[in-house]
Amino acid sequence: MMNPASRTYARRVCAGACLALLAVIVGCGGAVIAEDDTDPVGGEDGTGTPVGQDEPETPAGQDDTGTPIDQDDTGTTPPADPGGAGVWPKTVTLAVQGSGENGEHVRLSDGTVSDTGDLGVQLSRQVALRSAAAGSICEMGMSYAALADIPIDVAGCSWSPVAYLSATTIHESDESYRIGLGLLVWDAERATLYRLRVLGDSYDATGASTATFEYEPVR
Repeated sequence: MMNPASRTYARRVCAGACLALLAVIVGCGGAVIAEDDTDPVGGEDGTGTPVGQDEPETPAGQDDTGTPIDQDDTGTTPPADPGGAGVWPKTVTLAVQGSGENGEHVRLSDGTVSDTGDLGVQLSRQVALRSAAAGSICEMGMSYAALADIPIDVAGCSWSPVAYLSATTIHESDESYRIGLGLLVWDAERATLYRLRVLGDSYDATGASTATFEYEPVR
């Protein structure tokens, strides 16, 4: 038996203790290595969001960018009615059921067609447009290919309450000989001036007529 007080015994005891300590360290290191460095912290997913919660939700009424659904990316709310009062030019067809009848009228500010307004259609020996206010129509000449081509200088205007279109012979709207006629027209209050281009007029076997035109405000 080795003497416990001897140096040889002490060295063997020390060596055994060191080997035991090394075994513990290696074992712990293995456990650490076995754990993925990317493993989420308990209770969270890989994005750091606590388990049990979804990705952040977009507030109701907004798109993925946070813009309210009824607005574009600039925060501007589009017009609710694409054909509303602010959309120009407007195209209107007015009808009259016979000579001496009260034809349809248009309110020029928003294109509303009814029995009264700033400009109406009438029928006698010719289809005609008549203004509600005397001296509110100025003829600017024929054969304008586009509304924007009609000049808006009123210096040379000879104002009248009526503009004559086609004669009362049976014809379709696209057979009118007044297509391209340019007019300047005041509203009933003479507050706003519009330019107008005739697109056609018609007269059928029953004596009913129509007048179709496009228009826009110019001042």
